[in-house]
Amino acid sequence: MAQPTALFAQLDGRSESLSKTQRVLAKYLTDHYQAVAFSTIRQLSRDAGVSEATIVRFAKALNFRGYPELQKEVRRIVRADLKGTDRFKLTYAVREPQRKGALSAIIEKEIENISALQQSLASAALRQAAALLCRAGDVLIVGSRSSAPLAEHLWFGLNKIEIGATRHLAVTTETFERLARMDNRACLVVIGFPRYLRELVDVLEVAARGKARTLVITDSPYSALRGDVNLYAPAESTTFVAAHCAPLILINGLLHAVSAADKSRTLGALRRFEALAEGRAYFHAA
Repeated sequence: MAQPTALFAQLDGRSESLSKTQRVLAKYLTDHYQAVAFSTIRQLSRDAGVSEATIVRFAKALNFRGYPELQKEVRRIVRADLKGTDRFKLTYAVREPQRKGALSAIIEKEIENISALQQSLASAALRQAAALLCRAGDVLIVGSRSSAPLAEHLWFGLNKIEIGATRHLAVTTETFERLARMDNRACLVVIGFPRYLRELVDVLEVAARGKARTLVITDSPYSALRGDVNLYAPAESTTFVAAHCAPLILINGLLHAVSAADKSRTLGALRRFEALAEGRAYFHAA
């Protein structure tokens, strides 16, 4: 399993501000994060050789509310790094999902993801994202592999309300050529979830050297993908197949915010679509 970077880069950057015992804990966490993901605070205290109070203070120093929230992030990192083979084996190594049945376990995880989205969604960030898209004269949406359907959905919704957007459902040389032509009125949207694709990181790195603003839709502030504006939706799965119910809900919320920002434009666009759909008989009569 590859060493995750985001959370541990933060630890490296803040090592001087940590106490001596917190630095001991930071090193233990870096070296044994797989074990920490499933350790109680008492077990971690014993194994790392620090007090439980130190663990709580350490978590808060990293802007978590406490150890449970820190451990949840470590678990997310561990799961994000799992290969498809590991995910498949894990599905059958855990007895509870087997007892309930695969579908029930998947549904419960999706409900958990949606509940977490509802509790953690930052309304200010959603408004910023909507404003960014409304102001943009040029929108490029990039999503690859499992995130390609999400990119397609966002593209479809924006174009239906006549916000001109293009989508790249795979990163190619044309993607970078397109980026090179984007100016400060443009917005790049990158959608990606674990396992984070290197090509999406590359796209954002290239964009950072240009003029376009960037909007990222991903799963966590510790994601490898970061933009000028970031929206987060949990995407944990009990199977080797990516789980994107919560991200899809987030994208629908973003589309609603964009459409509501200019109601007259939205209504005009929808009326023109309905007139075209009726004239061309798009839909079969019920």
